[in-house]
Amino acid sequence: MIDPATRIAIIGGGIGGLVAALALHRVGLNPVVHERAAAFEAVGAGISLSPNAVKGLAWLGLGPALARLANEPLEQQLRHGRTGALLQAIDRRRTRETYGAPYLQLHRADLVAMLADALAQAGVAVQFGKTLASIASDADGVQLGFAGGGEAQADVAIGADGLRSTVRAQLFETRAPQFSGHVAWRALAPAAALPEEASAALNINHLGQGRNIVCYPVRGGALVNVMALTESASWAEESWSARAETAELAAHFADWAPFVGKLIAALPEDQLFRWGLFIREPLTHWVAGRTALLGDAAHPMLPYMGQGASCSIEDGVVLARALSAADDVEAALARYQAARQPRAGFLQAQSNLGGARLHAINPDEFQPMDLKDEDALGIFRHDPVTADV
Repeated sequence: MIDPATRIAIIGGGIGGLVAALALHRVGLNPVVHERAAAFEAVGAGISLSPNAVKGLAWLGLGPALARLANEPLEQQLRHGRTGALLQAIDRRRTRETYGAPYLQLHRADLVAMLADALAQAGVAVQFGKTLASIASDADGVQLGFAGGGEAQADVAIGADGLRSTVRAQLFETRAPQFSGHVAWRALAPAAALPEEASAALNINHLGQGRNIVCYPVRGGALVNVMALTESASWAEESWSARAETAELAAHFADWAPFVGKLIAALPEDQLFRWGLFIREPLTHWVAGRTALLGDAAHPMLPYMGQGASCSIEDGVVLARALSAADDVEAALARYQAARQPRAGFLQAQSNLGGARLHAINPDEFQPMDLKDEDALGIFRHDPVTADV
């Protein structure tokens, strides 16, 4: 293992950064998390954690907390968008037996709070109000500059600062993202305003050519997460926080099943957001000097495989294992990149293809073999705890 006194700076306190911090602590290292917000914020909506990610969180001792917070869907239902007829039911009752861990869904804010609590109990340092302004990284270490004039030095830095990563922009060559032609919409609806099946242990996805809408319960069934995906010829800004009108979303699904209409009608008018989905080409490398990328900073992906957060969790676990297995930082980061880049590149590519595949399905002619999902692709079988490093 590298020297336990090695100064490790994690840039970004999102899911990937927090998991990395916990994993590094677990193997006997002492990272410091630099987060730009003044505190961990209760933002976001529902999030899926597939078995590959749950294995990593269980390794961190978070299995019991997850069990208290998360919904475990018994089925993922694919329904005809216009008629509501069941096209296929994917049985999740044997997920634990098949993949070694459950498939879970919960509120993103609950997941972040769980990770933050675990960090506090472990005594891992988190410095808030640290917006990265500059970074220099070479064989001798990393120099960080923060907005307002603060500075820090580290022996190794992890860029976990998300989709619009400052670390990636300053240390890595990237091309401008390209609009995918797809638009995402999200909101949380009160379960009391919806039919009972909306808060059952189900993931319900209504399908139609060029659009689909998914729902599943969070927070013990009190809220229902709603995620819709539509298409557009153009999009100007890559923003995930633009408010949207429910009437506009309803227009996309005006001729659909009554259940879909009830979903949209129950959405709070001031809590519906939409954003254009942009595709980024995979990076040729994740390491620059003594800095490595992690999570969305390394491999931003579209939501169609539900692997964005799960892949970030895998990254954090494998990063810690690599730093524990190697004798020096350079060798550890090389191991991390070699272990993660092929896996993340595969998930990124499949996620980028997923929208076109899904929206090409004609529900009037649907056959189960049309579905190239996570099961068919073997995504859930991966285990970041035992993968070669």
